[in-house]
Amino acid sequence: MTKILFPIMSELVIYLKLDPYLAQWLAHEHGGEVVEFPKNSTENDIIELGLMKKPYFAAPNEPGKDKVPIGVPCFKSKNVRFNNYLSHKSRRALAQCIRARFVVALWKDLYKFGYIGRRKQDLIWAWMETHGIEATETNWNTIAKIYLRKRNVYREQKRREEKRLAEMQQPNP
Repeated sequence: MTKILFPIMSELVIYLKLDPYLAQWLAHEHGGEVVEFPKNSTENDIIELGLMKKPYFAAPNEPGKDKVPIGVPCFKSKNVRFNNYLSHKSRRALAQCIRARFVVALWKDLYKFGYIGRRKQDLIWAWMETHGIEATETNWNTIAKIYLRKRNVYREQKRREEKRLAEMQQPNP
């Protein structure tokens, strides 16, 4: 019989509060009731860095509305039986990392449509459906706004790049 020295996942679960669309997307992307991030992921690095002993004044880690259960892996550097608390700043850093990953996934899937005009509405609804996000106006509006901001930044970068290239091609007097 083989004994596993370092189990992949501890029994520890951290409940992270996220916006509804983000919580639904994360649960869908990672499947299961408890989200488990891939080994050597940025999210696990943030968890490892932020884990510490629970302060006496800390609120209990309990499930709630819009809270996603995240499984804490075992780390060689920290014993999760004793270091099992994630501070507010660490939770915020983890939520920002998850949101950044969401924005990348959204942009990667939708940028190729260029200016999609009226079809944007249907494409975003379809994207939400395929990524496990509940079809509500609030979720749609939030995701559409994220997409539009990202598209505007992309367009501005392209415009600047074209302007720079045009200036380089003009002969110097």
